[in-house]
Amino acid sequence: MIQLIPSLDLLGGGVVRLLRGDFGKVTHYELKPEAWVAKLVEAGATRIHLVDLDGAFGLALQPDFQGFPKRFPNVRFQLGGGLRSRVIIQQALGNGFDVVVGTLAVEKPRELAGLPTDRVIVALDLRGDRVVTKGWQATSSCDSTDVFESLLSLGFTRALVTDVSRDGSMQGPGIEATTWIAKEGFSVQASGGLRNLEDLAALAAIPGVVGAISGKALLEGRIALDDPQTRAALSGEC
Repeated sequence: MIQLIPSLDLLGGGVVRLLRGDFGKVTHYELKPEAWVAKLVEAGATRIHLVDLDGAFGLALQPDFQGFPKRFPNVRFQLGGGLRSRVIIQQALGNGFDVVVGTLAVEKPRELAGLPTDRVIVALDLRGDRVVTKGWQATSSCDSTDVFESLLSLGFTRALVTDVSRDGSMQGPGIEATTWIAKEGFSVQASGGLRNLEDLAALAAIPGVVGAISGKALLEGRIALDDPQTRAALSGEC
């Protein structure tokens, strides 16, 4: 088994889920973000993925969320969404976050040169065989393999891979996209479509996959927090 990484999509101060990144298909959850994080930590989570949907569309992350790394010092938080300049990335790193960088990594990878490769995760969001950017609203004009080669040449080997067609769909993970990018030489966190622990096991069978992101399945109890297997996967001790 690989590490299970809970994901919180944050919008307007609350927890939401989008279907395939579509803001017209948003589900709001009656959860306080900090309370849900505390529950995940109690269940054993040591790594949590935060998606700043406000930031992805040009707004600032809510101040309360900026304090999570200090409030939960035993958790590594990785923050994505709207980190499109070196200055903003450095601010997030300074606040204790690992960072997930998509648009800048794809369009201007050399802007990342010199940043700590152990704390920068490149977001490779795929629609078919093309990389998409800007909150999944734009398709890169670059060939995907050229994008991969540029990032690997700079030492960025950690990738969060999302099959956009499956995100929030509960239709199973994007095995093909995940396998492709892992074979290119990345250490992959798979994202999109995870339904249950069986899907986690299927991803674990792919060489180079080290983690899997789950938002909806955990939020809706399809992956039960009180299951010993879930707790082991959350802690990375599986």
